[in-house]
Amino acid sequence: MIRKSDIQWWLLEANKHPESVPTIIEELARRLVELDAENEKLRNENLKLRRRSARATTSKEVETLQHRVQTLTGLLERQGTQGATLVLMGEGTAAARLALSSALDLAQHHGQALHQQAALQLRSALLLQPGDDLLVLTTRGRGFWLQGADLPTLPEDGNWPDAAIPSLEAGEQVAAAASVRDRPRFWTVVTRRGYVQRFVRVAFEQKLAQGDQLVQSPLRHDEPAVIVDGDRSELLLVSRWGQALRFSQRIIEPQGSVAIDLESGDDVAAALALPSDCDIVLATASGGALRRNTAAVSPRSKLSAPGRPLIQAHDVMAVFPYNPHSQLLYLTSTGKLAAASLSGLLQQDRASRGTGVCDLARDPAIAVVCATEGL
Repeated sequence: MIRKSDIQWWLLEANKHPESVPTIIEELARRLVELDAENEKLRNENLKLRRRSARATTSKEVETLQHRVQTLTGLLERQGTQGATLVLMGEGTAAARLALSSALDLAQHHGQALHQQAALQLRSALLLQPGDDLLVLTTRGRGFWLQGADLPTLPEDGNWPDAAIPSLEAGEQVAAAASVRDRPRFWTVVTRRGYVQRFVRVAFEQKLAQGDQLVQSPLRHDEPAVIVDGDRSELLLVSRWGQALRFSQRIIEPQGSVAIDLESGDDVAAALALPSDCDIVLATASGGALRRNTAAVSPRSKLSAPGRPLIQAHDVMAVFPYNPHSQLLYLTSTGKLAAASLSGLLQQDRASRGTGVCDLARDPAIAVVCATEGL
């Protein structure tokens, strides 16, 4: 079914990527055919209703038919208001997208999104808004752009579609991904072992176009973990074991710097660019969440420093700006979706285990995103 958000997306993509116009037209034609088929179904239902009414059909039968027509109409209306998309990226070239509205519907009853075997291959999950591009970094330090509309829809059986990311080479995996609306003047890449490197956009785009390695970490067994807006003044790093380090992005050396000293077995789980102090939410794989203010982490003037405890947990997955109208959307190890509202989450002044906001029933999360109402 064609959606308003699709039209906005196609217009934006056509302006940004003229070479993709034939593909966009082909997709639009396919969606129009689907819409026509759905409209034909509605016309048939209405025709049945008129014919049965003309034959003095009972009021109960009429009500049943009317309810069926209203259900179909409501389905079309809901599909017409879809906006954000949940993008899932797995091993190799596996990737798929699922409308956020559909994902939230599944999450209401812990519904199955990915097949259990497919869930074992998940490497990244993020939300993509209409008009956004998808920036992907690989385990080899390369990067490339993807258009969300090019990704196939997640099949109903929850298995990965074939060859969804043609830009990957043999043995290469997705390491990090970001949804991008406006491209900043600087990009900052953070690796799992705490190495950071800042790039001017022109040089960054040139390396992407040439397929060059962006990040060359001096640390062993390292790969990109997060890519963030390098324009914003400060950067907050949070490790899987709840250690946090905050610093100005201007003190990153041109060739890159080791930012945070991590214990053996720990790695960077999340990073957030900070324009100023704000409330944040740390989400854990066990369904916990902790609301803190970034003022609790004093900025460091020098890098290669140990972090300070921000949460008492060893399964931190992500950090998000706090919004009372948002909810955390978890994808579990068995491929199920679950959601938890952040409206009643109280701010904590000290590091703690946080609040259990979602009962995952011994099915830990393997990914979490933050969705805001109305998007």
